[in-house]
Amino acid sequence: MALWSLAPFYWVVLSTLIPEVELYSTPPRWVPRNITLASFHRIFVVGGGFRGGGGITATELIQRGLANSLIVAITSTLIMAVLASMLGYVFARCRFPGKNLFFLYILGTIVVPGWPVLIGLFAAFSRLGLLDTLMGLIIVSVAYRIPFDTWFMRGYLETIPRELDDAARIDGCSRLGALFRILLPVSIPGLASVLVVSFLFSWNMFLAPVVLTFTLKAKPITVNMSELIGQFYVHWDLMSAGAVIAIIPPILVVLLFQKYIVQGMVRGAIK
Repeated sequence: MALWSLAPFYWVVLSTLIPEVELYSTPPRWVPRNITLASFHRIFVVGGGFRGGGGITATELIQRGLANSLIVAITSTLIMAVLASMLGYVFARCRFPGKNLFFLYILGTIVVPGWPVLIGLFAAFSRLGLLDTLMGLIIVSVAYRIPFDTWFMRGYLETIPRELDDAARIDGCSRLGALFRILLPVSIPGLASVLVVSFLFSWNMFLAPVVLTFTLKAKPITVNMSELIGQFYVHWDLMSAGAVIAIIPPILVVLLFQKYIVQGMVRGAIK
């Protein structure tokens, strides 16, 4: 299973390190004879156009896409850290009429596929002036993640004894004070899991940005890399180099928070 999963990744990395002649050879060569960094050089140093680029260089395409993806992923992740914590706390600790019905409504939105609502979303964003903007992508990312992250944080917060809340309230904390000063520091593993999953989701968005963005000012890296596929030619070397670069931020995020991910997932699954 590991070989099956890692083979595509190996091929992508290999495609960035071998000359174009070997890249298009038949049968494919799984062990490179010559190693070159020309594809990375074209992206970071030379630039250079590509077929179908319309005057846009590969450097502009990849670098602008990376910047847009980082802005959307980091911003939406920080927003979800606040929203998921507060909504999870409300459903885990507070009592109000229709609480269970409202929570079931939120859970029901998880099973709704994203693509059927894109037509309506496109029309709404057009009227609101959110088409081809980073703000629009951030709103979409947060809206898609709210149901799952709320459900996860609710389950995690329910594993924490209510006595901590009571002690904080006796000491003079408000509900928000108890959440941010007492419960969230205890909930770091669960919150870290939410942040990592939210970041990966925002970073990997493709379908919504394809529909809602048109220019380099808002297109993320996932969409920009697909533009290296032309009608008659595919820039496999540049696309592979862009893919390797795009893989690095998610890998770093997972490596930084990996010790919290399993712990948070397991504890949040108890209830």
